[in-house]
Amino acid sequence: MTTSISLAEQPWGATPATAMNQSSDPRILYTLGMEGVSLALWTGGLSENLASTLDTLPASRLPEMRQSLQLDQVSTAVHATCIEAGAEICADTLADYITDIAQRASAVFDTPFLNIRLDVTRDQPCPKWHLDAVPARLLCTLRGPGTEFGPIGQGDAPQSIHRMTRGAIGIFRGALWPARQPAGILHRSPPCHDTRLLLVIDPVWHEKGN
Repeated sequence: MTTSISLAEQPWGATPATAMNQSSDPRILYTLGMEGVSLALWTGGLSENLASTLDTLPASRLPEMRQSLQLDQVSTAVHATCIEAGAEICADTLADYITDIAQRASAVFDTPFLNIRLDVTRDQPCPKWHLDAVPARLLCTLRGPGTEFGPIGQGDAPQSIHRMTRGAIGIFRGALWPARQPAGILHRSPPCHDTRLLLVIDPVWHEKGN
């Protein structure tokens, strides 16, 4: 299980990267490694059909999962999770949607091995501004309000606060980003009094020879 790192714990050894690249073109995700960029945000959204289906599901039937998978295992795993949760109505479409996102994440991360989570939450489980203790992380809100984010400022708050739209796909540099320039865009869960469904994808990088 990954944890988050607070601003006080982050060893800023260089000027942090605080730029965001945003576009309706999915190729924007590949710009995460550019100098100064800590967030690549694709503003594509959910289909109306999938969004309305997820909205009609009772919270108790929203799919939850936490698995380490190879790319070719993602579709089967998501489909099985939906069936187990009683969300048969969206099993095919959600499996297809998450598989497409996983394929893009795999290409950006340059690894076929991924940690994939579907989190069902209520209220605000991560209210503090933070960096995740991972090299990079993809976030996509499937139901409910999107993740809040902003460039690092003074103290424990960002300079400005923005919110991802539902269905937008953002890949954030994490605290363990393997480059000289550290991550400089913080994020947190949004205030929410309804049930939220969040997709999280992290890379799994195996050492060569293992």
